This record gives sequence, C-alpha cells and structure tokens, in this order.
Amino acid sequence: PHIPARTISHISSVDQQLVHAGRGHRPTIAVTMAKSFAPLSLTLQRRHMTFVPSIQHPLLPLPFPERTCGSIKTNPREIQDSFGKCGIDQVAFIRHGNTAPSATGRDFDRQLTDLGRRQSSAAGASYGSSRLMPYYKHGAFCTPAPRCVETAQLFLDASYKTANTSSGKPPLILDSRMYDGTMQPEGSRLFRSIGYAPLREYLENPDANDANAAKFVLGEYARTSLDVIWEEVIAKHDSDAAEKSADSKNGETLLFFAHAIYLPSAVLGLASAVGCIGEELDIVLDTNTQEAQGYLMHIHDQTVSLLQRPGE
Repeated sequence: PHIPARTISHISSVDQQLVHAGRGHRPTIAVTMAKSFAPLSLTLQRRHMTFVPSIQHPLLPLPFPERTCGSIKTNPREIQDSFGKCGIDQVAFIRHGNTAPSATGRDFDRQLTDLGRRQSSAAGASYGSSRLMPYYKHGAFCTPAPRCVETAQLFLDASYKTANTSSGKPPLILDSRMYDGTMQPEGSRLFRSIGYAPLREYLENPDANDANAAKFVLGEYARTSLDVIWEEVIAKHDSDAAEKSADSKNGETLLFFAHAIYLPSAVLGLASAVGCIGEELDIVLDTNTQEAQGYLMHIHDQTVSLLQRPGE
C-alpha cells in the first residue's frame, strides 16, 4: 500500500537510530499502522540472548521474552563481576526534565521546557560532576524520545563544564525498546488512573487487576532494560574484560536516561538482580521520581541512593 513520504522519512530516521543502537547491526523492523496512521508502532523483531537473574523482586517478576535464542542464568556475584570487568562500579538512572504537551499530540514529540533545560543542566553540574564522573566511556543509554535526548545532552555538557575537563563525552546509545516499552495500552490506562506516583502504588494497588497489570507492564520494561544493558555492555565488551579488575572501586558510572514510572522499575529489576535488599529497595519503591532526578546504584556495595538536584 501507499505510504506517505513523511512516514518513510520517519521510518528511515528511527532505522538509523537503531543502527546506532545496535552498533552497526541492522535489526528487522515491523511497522504497524494505527487506525489514524499515526503514530507508528515500531517493534524490534530480533532474537537475542538474555540473562535470567537468580533473584527477582516478588512485586516485580520479570517475564521471559518470547524471542530469544538462549539464556544465561546469573547470580548476584556473577552480575557484579561482569560489570566490574567492564570497569563499571555504578549505574545511574535519570528521569528527563520538565516537558510541555506536544503540538502534534504525540507523546514521543514532547519537548523540554525552559525549566526542564535548567533542571537538566543543574543535575549535570551538581550530582553529575560530583558523584557520577567518570562516566562509562563507551556510551550512555537514552530513549530516542527528544525530551530524553536533550536531557542527556544538557546533563553531559554541564557535567564536563563543571568538572573542567576536556575528555570526550560518552556517545548516546539510543534504543527504541526503552521508549516503546512505555507505549503499552495497559500501562497508559494505569498512568491515567494513578499518575505520577511511587512504584509501590502501582505494584501494590488495592485493585488486584490493576496491580497484576502493573506487574506485567513494568516487569516487561524492567526485563527489557536489563537485556539492553546486558547486550550493549556486558556481551559486547567481554573481549576487554581481562584488562579490568572485577573488584575495582574506581570504575565508571553507566548512565541510563528514561521516563517517569518506568525508570524505577528498571532500577528495581537490576537492584534485585545484584542482591540489594531491605531499605535499599524501599527507596526505589517509595520514591516519586522527580524531573531530572533519579537513582544511583552501586553494583559492588549493593546500595541504592537518590540523585537530587540542589534544593530538592
């Protein structure tokens, strides 16, 4: 059937992002038109290895993906060692800054406001430069949504300016799965009902049907986030692992820029997998993630703390 030129252009743009995300490996894309022909639903159709954490949080079971060519079972120590061998001690999960409704009405097209830009720069200049640098040099994960991309760019610019260093910034790894995972009908329905709220209000909702729906949608997002990190970091840098010390305490911070309620689900999935327990997980469950703020997880110490801008 005839596809409008603007649609072809949009597909080409996303395709190029996926090529970048896959480091040169072009995945197959299935394009499904909505009734109004917009927006497009883009789904990766590729088989991949996945890792199955031996520990999962009871409130957030991780569904096993249908399209997989195998799995790697991992315990907390193995996961810690894998990150350590890549030179990563910490993972920072950061929400985008304040946004305005888009002129198109599409969620993907939402842009940062001036306030959101100030928040993103303030975050990079404060906790970014003081608590997170040096960053993982091979890349920072970011959803392809413009509001997340601009947040990441402003954050990194401010970090390096404040630290007064000329070393190169990590490239952004744009993976559509990190955005597409938020575009689920049940997830949208729950968000309209509950809104911006701590993760626990979703997973322990008094309505059993809503609680189960939240566990599935957010568990799927956590599952996908872990796979993205595993594929793009651990699996792709095994060849360099011998040069790194698994017990290094002076490693780098991997950055992960994403969206509101989905962000803490990714944190909870990884935190549980590396063996965080008790109050460390309560921080993730009971915090309403604010704009341009987030969570810092120390892989080896199995700790989670909040990342907050000055005055917050």
